[in-house]
Order: sequence, then structure tokens, then C-alpha cells
Amino acid sequence: MRTDGLLMTPSSLTATAQPDGGARQLDGAVLDRQYAEMIVESIPHIVWTTSPDGATTYFNRQGTDYTGCPRETNYEWNWVTLVHPDDAERALRAWQHATMTGEDFSLEYRIRRFDGVFRWHCFRASPVRDAAGEIELWIGTATDVEDQKQLELALRRADREVTETVTLLQSIEVATPVGFKLVDRDLRVVRINQMLADLEGCAVEECIGRPVAELVPDLWPQLENVYRRVLAGEAVSNVDVSRPSAADPQRMRHWLASYYPVRIDGEIVGVGNVVVDITERKEAEEFRAVVMDNMAEGLYTLDADGLLTYLNPAAESMLGWTERELRGKSMHATVHFQRADGNKVPAEECPLLQVRTQGRGIRILDDAFTRKDGSIFPVAYSSAPLRSGPTSQGVVVVFRDITEEKKEQAATRRELDALTWVGRIRDALDEDRFVLYSQPIVPLAGGRPSEELLLRMIGRDNEVILPGSFLPAAEKYGLIGEIDRWVITQATRHAATGRGVIEANLSAASIGTSDLLPFIDQQIREAHANPADLVFEITETALMQDITAGEAFARGLAALGCGVALDDFGTGFGSFTYLQKLPISHLKIDIEFVRDLVTHPDNLHVVKAIVSLARAFGLQTIAEGVEDEQILTVLRAEGVDFAQGFHLDRPGPISDY
Repeated sequence: MRTDGLLMTPSSLTATAQPDGGARQLDGAVLDRQYAEMIVESIPHIVWTTSPDGATTYFNRQGTDYTGCPRETNYEWNWVTLVHPDDAERALRAWQHATMTGEDFSLEYRIRRFDGVFRWHCFRASPVRDAAGEIELWIGTATDVEDQKQLELALRRADREVTETVTLLQSIEVATPVGFKLVDRDLRVVRINQMLADLEGCAVEECIGRPVAELVPDLWPQLENVYRRVLAGEAVSNVDVSRPSAADPQRMRHWLASYYPVRIDGEIVGVGNVVVDITERKEAEEFRAVVMDNMAEGLYTLDADGLLTYLNPAAESMLGWTERELRGKSMHATVHFQRADGNKVPAEECPLLQVRTQGRGIRILDDAFTRKDGSIFPVAYSSAPLRSGPTSQGVVVVFRDITEEKKEQAATRRELDALTWVGRIRDALDEDRFVLYSQPIVPLAGGRPSEELLLRMIGRDNEVILPGSFLPAAEKYGLIGEIDRWVITQATRHAATGRGVIEANLSAASIGTSDLLPFIDQQIREAHANPADLVFEITETALMQDITAGEAFARGLAALGCGVALDDFGTGFGSFTYLQKLPISHLKIDIEFVRDLVTHPDNLHVVKAIVSLARAFGLQTIAEGVEDEQILTVLRAEGVDFAQGFHLDRPGPISDY
């Protein structure tokens, strides 16, 4: 990647010293360079340049930090590999159009972070032309708009001539809604952009040379200490500043401000200030607190991409999900909207698609959705377009519980659906259409390789059906025992191959049957398997249904030489008692505690407690649901023995491993 030719290096800059040898003052050329360098080094935002034909020639350090690629990487046209597969063709087509026509480029699409997570960014680029009107290069920015809260630009170290530096600054200032200001050591304004001048309530030329204390006398008691700290070398970020609007004194304005030391050859010569207007966000939060949270009806809002942005308490109660669990997810994909007659909601009537409508909302009187616990919940709801800004749009949906009669109808439909599954399960058993998938369980601190066998049913149309769809009906109508015996037979045969430890799941209904242990013993002998290579998983919920039968079954497995793993550990009510009474070899930490491990400290406390408890009883721990490298790093640091999840490997047919 090229790093030359974007901004001047600090060594190329000069400063004018005072006659008495005091602190350096800023001259025009130095100010332009230092102003650019201040922005590049202070704003958390990706900056990039391309050649006239559109091949990427430069990413700033923020870009390399985000992607995890070294600065020396030569991107050329390979930037497309960073784009989400679903967005790549659209992004490439738009970029080719811009480079061929010379028109500004503006598009939102997802790019991959170093840990594999894709985040939405708003890309903008403008051509820089020479005196003859020919395009010399393209200058672009990428703004993270994933949660629409951080709108600050991130511009980092680069090297450019003074005139090109000014061009870069002007392009950025036009493209982004961010205020910039530079003040000297005497705290007088040296440079300010139009947006920040407007926020201060005066023209740009009226701000230059004036003390900050004079521009914002009402805020100075709050900000003076901040400026002093920065002049001492400390960066101060995300200061919440509020004051009445200059245009409308009856309205409070809110800003998120950050302050950074500006240096020349290591000497601090001033303070850089970056400001983002968050008034609309604050007003929206206040409105929610006063009105939405007190609504008896369920209410949620989606953004322009159809992802949840808000859920009120009434909706949490009806849905069975919390706002934290659903925020940023597709409601239609999570809650599974469907008609009260059991059919799916047509796409044109789905509230998700109302995000993109420009006119009226709709009202559906005969509808339902599937709650977190799997139950069908009849509702009536209405939706309408929602605009939170001049360009941002979304949808607001209000729904309410409907009559008990509708709920009874839904229960009847659920019963009929279960009976339908009984026939499909029976056919699958008779036609040998059950298969086992395998997902590796990875040792984090040494240990034998192992894998968990996961049940799947294959439909007659070759559809792979997950167990959550058919096991409830199998358990309710007495088919689960036959399925469990099929799983045990396959697991013992697989263990006999000597590939490592095999883990298999057993249902609660089978644990209490008197002939299951002899059947397991028989299958081990017939397959010539080593029982030490078999671990059977039992959930805490299953044990709680009949603790006496569960204890006897676990001891029977241990007597055969098999391992016993307590699955979903931490979700039940008698965990400590189980550890005292049962011959358990492994504790599987429930996915609910692992999934948000990094972002929710309470989950980390739970994991620490489980690991300590396991060590006290001489047990090994397995963490389920490891979705990224950060979570894996924390688990390894806390001493978890094994990890399992999509970040490590996805389940696949046994023949694929």
C-alpha cells in the first residue's frame, strides 16, 4: 500500500519561535499541515485514496487497525474482498460508475473487521482534479454507521503537500456532519470549520482569534479544566455538552465533544476539538423515557435496514425477549411472524418491509408471532414509517394482545402442527432419514480431541431439519425413546473408530426408562467401543424432572465407564447439589453466559464462578456458543478447558470430518 503523497510529515514542518524563546506560535502553512495531522490522528475514522481508475492506493492506520491487514498490503482492486458477499457486487458496480463518470461516490455497505465481524459503513469519495480538470486521485472516507451513534471521522497519519492538505480537509468537512476547531496555547481559536462556527452562533471569521471562554461563556466553567488537561498532554474524549440553541433558545442542543493535544516535533502547541451534534438522539431518548416506556401496548422500532433499535417494557413482556437480546437483530427473523391460521405473513405485509415505504402504515387484525419460548402469541399490530432525521428512516410498530378466543385457536393450531410432525417423524424413522452432524470441541489447555454429535432429520425434499422443530412433538407423543436409541447406536459405532471422545445428547424422557442402561452397555459391546470414549450429555432441566432417576442413571453410566456432562449448567436451581451427588465429569457452560461474555460483566462473573466450582470438584468445563476471538481469549484466560462454537468450527455431516 502506498503511504507517500497524502500529508506532510512532522519533520517537514517548521514553526516560528517567539523572540524571547517562549512557546511556539502557529503560522499559516504550519497550521494547515498541523490541522490536517490533528484530524488524521484524532478522529476514529477510515480515510482512503485511489488512483484515477479507482484502484485503492492508501488506507490510513484506522483502516489497517479495523481490517487487521498490515499497512504494507497492496490493495489495488482487492478492497472488494473486505466487503460482505451480499454487498460486494453492488459496491463494485457503484464504484466503477463513479470512476468512469467522475461523479461523487456515496454508498452504505458492510466491511469485515479483523475479527470477522461485518459492520455497516457509509462510504463517500470525491475526485481531486488538477488545474486542467483531470482527476489526480480520489479521496474517500468510511463512517461506521452500525449503531448510528458514532459519527466522528477518523483521519490518521499521512503525507501531503500543503495545497493538497487543504483540499483533503475541505473534502472531509463537506462530507461529514462533524465540527472541527484548533486553538493555540493561549486558548484562542486559530481555525474552525463552518459547522462548528454555526453551533457557536457566529461566522467563521468572527471566531478566529477569539478566546474560547469568550465564545462559550456559559460552558467555560465546565470546559476550562478539560482544555488545561489537554495542554498538559491528556486526550479527553466524549464530553457531553449541552446549551440552549443559538437559533432557538427554547430548545436545548447536545454535543459529544473530544479534545486532543496538537504537537509540533513533540511539543504541544494547541488543542484540537472534534464535536458531533447528538441533539436528535437525546431528544429521542427523552421521548422514549417519558412516553414509550409507559405504554401498555407493545412497541418496537426498526432502522432503515430492518434491525431493531428499541423495545419497550410491555413488548419485552409479550415477546419474552429483552431489548438487549434483540437490539440490532431482524425482528422478522427472530420473532417469526405468522398468520393466526399458522401460515407465514406474506412479505408485502411484513412490518419489516414497511421500513422502505413512503406512505401510510398498515394494520393486521389476524396475526401472531412465535415467542422466545416457542409459544405462538396472537396479536393485532399496526406499523407506520418513522423518520428520526432528514435522511434516516425506519418503522415503528405497536401491537397488543388479542382475545382469549384467538389464543385458544392458536393452541389448537399448535396441537394440529405437533400431530403433523408425529407423522413426519414416524416416516423419517421408517425410511432411515435421521443423520448425525459433528461439531468439534476444542481443547484450550491440552486434552483429548472430542466432538459433539448433533441430530438432524432430512425431509423428503432433502431439507435439513433442526431438532428444535421435531423433538417437542417426539417427546410429547412417545417417539423420543426410539430416536435416543438410534443416536446411542450411531454414537457407539462412531466412538469405536478411535477418533477421540464422542459426546451425545440424551432426552429427559429416556433417562428414567429402566432398559436404557442395558441397551447402552449392549451397543458398546457390539461396537467394540471403549466406554471411556463416550460422554453423554444431560441437561439440568432433565435432571430436575426426576432427581432420583437422574442420579441413578448418571451412576449407571459411570459404572459402565462412560463420562457424564451436565449440559446448560447454570440455568437450573440445584447445581451445587448435583455436583455433590452425581459422578459428573464435565460442566457445559450455557451459551447464554458465553454469548455476551465480553460486553456484559455479569456473565463474566458467572463464568468465573462456574470454573472455580468445577475445579473444586475436579471437573472439566466446556464453553458453548463461542462466536468470536475476543470471547475465546477471555475463556482461555479464565481457565476454561474446552470451547465449542461457530468461531471454531460449524457443525457438519460426520462424513465431512
